[in-house]
Parts: sequence; C-alpha cells; structure tokens
Amino acid sequence: MLFALYAILLLGGMYLVGVSFASPTLPGLIFIAGVLCISAAVAVPVTIQRRDSGVHRSRD
Repeated sequence: MLFALYAILLLGGMYLVGVSFASPTLPGLIFIAGVLCISAAVAVPVTIQRRDSGVHRSRD
C-alpha cells in the first residue's frame, strides 16, 4: 500500500514537471506542484520509517 502511494506521488510529480514546460497557462504553478509531489514522495517513506523505528519516543 505504501509503495503504491510512493509510486503515484513520484510518477505524478514527474508528469507534472514535464507537462509544465508545454502548458500555456500557469506553467510555474504546475511545475511547483510537481516538485511538491516529488518531495512528498520522498518524505513518505522517511516519515514512516522514523515512526516505525521508535526514534521519536521518549525514554521514561
């Protein structure tokens, strides 16, 4: 499930970045949306790994 989310965000972001160069309306906004999707695709596994490893838990 997580891999599917990662793949959709990554491929969707790459598509948006590519389409932004040919878009006649708001290419900058489409480019930024693509970059944000790619950033989210990288952040998802990092966040899940940190949550699963217990690094953020305090020691009592």
